[in-house]
Amino acid sequence: MPKTAGIVIIGDEVLSGKVEECNAYYMAKGLRAKGIIVRRISVIPDEVPVIAGEVKKFAADYDIVFTSGGLGPTHDDVTIEGIAKGFGVHVVTEHSLHTFLYNRYGNKLTPERSKMAEVPEGANVISHEDIRFPLIKFKNIYILPGLPEFLRDKFDVIISYYNENPMALKKVYFNEYESELAPFINEVVSKNPDVKIGSYPVLNEESYMVYLTLESFDFSAVDRAIDMITQSKYHDKIVQIK
Repeated sequence: MPKTAGIVIIGDEVLSGKVEECNAYYMAKGLRAKGIIVRRISVIPDEVPVIAGEVKKFAADYDIVFTSGGLGPTHDDVTIEGIAKGFGVHVVTEHSLHTFLYNRYGNKLTPERSKMAEVPEGANVISHEDIRFPLIKFKNIYILPGLPEFLRDKFDVIISYYNENPMALKKVYFNEYESELAPFINEVVSKNPDVKIGSYPVLNEESYMVYLTLESFDFSAVDRAIDMITQSKYHDKIVQIK
């Protein structure tokens, strides 16, 4: 069975629309490429009880959990506190993180900056040459920052450790209305149960009107579905397969 993942986006700024959320998309895309299935994405506020309950549930339900946001020196950075509360552990200062911060800031290491050395008790700290600040992992939870540039560097390091079975993905573009294709799409779906098929209409695109995605861990199953499509009466409506 493929590994499963859950993503928890933490931040009032996302829920209020002040910040455009892009981290979940980046992580979901990277996980799919590694053969890890994202089962749920949640966006929650900067509230300790909500973080505690949501992250604990995700950790029980999925093999891997990623949180994004709520790390830093300010009053609304409460992700560490929330995760610690969810698992009934203390928030502690991690020695290597504190040393890292001291080496960076020296006498300018304020109590607020020192807060960035706090972790849930029992967490692991992972250093890597490709990231500026060490990773924090607690149980099966990777605790990541909300700033996309920092998150992506850390996330890319994390998934480099995973070598799951890759998933085949093909896209078929049609110059035809989705409503016209719908009966045929349903037929393809029913005859290819091992392939996950999605249909997506597109507006304001001159060359095609809809595209299908075909995904499976069985590469030959995807090939069979593609053959069925290319040999159908709609073969002349196909613009591109990639």
